[in-house]
Amino acid sequence: MPDGLPNIQPVGMSDWLRAVIYAYPGAGKTSLIGSGAEAGFKTLIVRSSMDLIPSRVLKSGAEEYVADTWEQMNEILTFCQHAHPFPYDIVWWDNISVSQDMLLDDVWEATIAEKPARAFKVNPDTGRFDKPNLSPTSGLDRGEYGRNMERIQQWLRHMVGCNTFHFGVMAHPHEGQHPTNDEGGFLLRPYVQGKMMTEKLCGYGNFIGFMEVMESDKRTWRRLHVKESSRWYAKDQFDGFLDTGYIDEPTLPKIMDGIAKARGKPLGRGNVTPMRRRGAAQKTTAARTRGRRREQ
Repeated sequence: MPDGLPNIQPVGMSDWLRAVIYAYPGAGKTSLIGSGAEAGFKTLIVRSSMDLIPSRVLKSGAEEYVADTWEQMNEILTFCQHAHPFPYDIVWWDNISVSQDMLLDDVWEATIAEKPARAFKVNPDTGRFDKPNLSPTSGLDRGEYGRNMERIQQWLRHMVGCNTFHFGVMAHPHEGQHPTNDEGGFLLRPYVQGKMMTEKLCGYGNFIGFMEVMESDKRTWRRLHVKESSRWYAKDQFDGFLDTGYIDEPTLPKIMDGIAKARGKPLGRGNVTPMRRRGAAQKTTAARTRGRRREQ
C-alpha cells in the first residue's frame, strides 16, 4: 500500500452526530432543537409548512428552510453539499413523519400533471378533464409511494454523506417490528411510511432516542431514552449514557457533553464543539431554569 494515502486518518477523527429523536406530538422535539441554538450551535431546521414551531424556538436564534416539494428538498441538499465553509453546526429535519406526506402530495401533483386521467375524468358538460375521478382505479398507487420512498432514502444518504455538520431527524413514534432484530418483537420506533424505511433511517443514525413526558404526583418532565427496552427502540453508539440509559430534560449541550465525556473528545471536525469554538455562553431561559430546579 502506498505511503501517505490522504484519506487515511485516526478512527473517529471526524465523527458527526447522526441523531434520530422520536416522540409523540407536544413532547418537546422541536424545543430540543432550539436548545442547541440557544447554546451557540448554529442551527438550521428543514421543515414542511405543516410543522409548527413553538415560541421557545422562535427566540432561540435557529434558522429554518421550509420545503414542501422535492425541488425545494433538492435545493437545500445541494446547498448542504456545496456550501464552503458550511455556515451551520447542525441541520435538523423536523419532522420526517409529517414531511413525507407533503412530499407525497408533490409526487402526486407531478403524476396528474402528466396523466390527468389518474385524478380527473372528462366532464360531459365541459369536455375537459375537470371532473374528479372517484373510481377504484384513481388515486395514489405503488408508483407514487415508491418514488417518494426512494427520494427520501437518497436525500437522507446524501445528507449523512456530507460529513461537514451534525445532522438530526425528528419523527413521530409508531409500533412495529424491531428495526434490527427479527426476534425482537413489536415496540415503539420512529415512523417513516414504507417497507424497510424505518430500518434504513435507524441504520443511518448513531444516536437514536425515544422521548416522552414523565409524570409524578408533584411534577412532569421530559425524558429521552437512549437505551433500548421492550417498549421502545433506541441506540447510543457512543456509550455516552450507559449509567442511566436516559437523559432528563434533554438538551443538545447535554447530549454533546455526554458523548464527548465518553469518547474523551468532542464530536465534529477538529474535535472541537461549536459551542467551545466560538466561546458562546449558554443562554438560560426561564423554562430551562425551572427545569433544573425540579427535584430528581
